[in-house]
Amino acid sequence: MGRREIALFLLEKGARMDIFAAAMLGKLDIVKAACAAFPGLQNVPGPHKIPLVAHARKGGAAAGDTLRFLESLG
Repeated sequence: MGRREIALFLLEKGARMDIFAAAMLGKLDIVKAACAAFPGLQNVPGPHKIPLVAHARKGGAAAGDTLRFLESLG
């Protein structure tokens, strides 16, 4: 979690993208679409019970817009 280079490497090797990786990588379009399709998704605990907003925080500056979006949802 929060290791962008490792996440990108794994995705290049065929790992599946999920909403938590998308949040950490700052893929705002994916996160917005998923949250629109599934209201309340921002509150669903992810791997190791870590919330989606924490994944966005770990993304640093690259995930800043995603973090602000998730925080706006409450």
